Amino acid sequence: MVKETFTNLDEHKKQRVTQALLHEFSQHSLADAQVARIVKEANIARGAFYKYFTDLTDAYLYLYQIALAHIHQRLALQTSTHPKSAIVYLKETRLFLEQTSKSPYFALIKMHLTYNESLLSQDSSTKDIKEPLTWAVSVLTHQTIKEVIAHPSKQEELLAKLKVSLEALLAPKEII
Repeated sequence: MVKETFTNLDEHKKQRVTQALLHEFSQHSLADAQVARIVKEANIARGAFYKYFTDLTDAYLYLYQIALAHIHQRLALQTSTHPKSAIVYLKETRLFLEQTSKSPYFALIKMHLTYNESLLSQDSSTKDIKEPLTWAVSVLTHQTIKEVIAHPSKQEELLAKLKVSLEALLAPKEII
């Protein structure tokens, strides 16, 4: 968790550090990221970095949470809270992809899905979902987002596959 020392910084310095983190983690995987490059770009002492964050992973998680909050904040106004159909999930997935592609965090999200997600043991966004159907929908949409970001030219093909999968998964079941 980000340290209180960082949260108490003046906004200008906090933004400078956050921008340095964004640059580093958008260009380098978590495994290849370096505190040295971050502190040089942010124009802070190496010791200051460790007063703000426990380690690189802590700094990364701080930034990734900001990125997701930024993207999801814009989606919240456009998404449904009613029971969802395959079409609604598909619309929300498309909106997420659109918001992500326009976001200043796009390269970070792509780096996360390509390299960093597997490095973070606690990262599974579906680990706390108890209801099996909700879990299945979440896994399918997450995998589709991951594949679209890796292969943007296949977006329509992948979204069509998601639609068919969601329709099958969410179809009313006959009770025998």
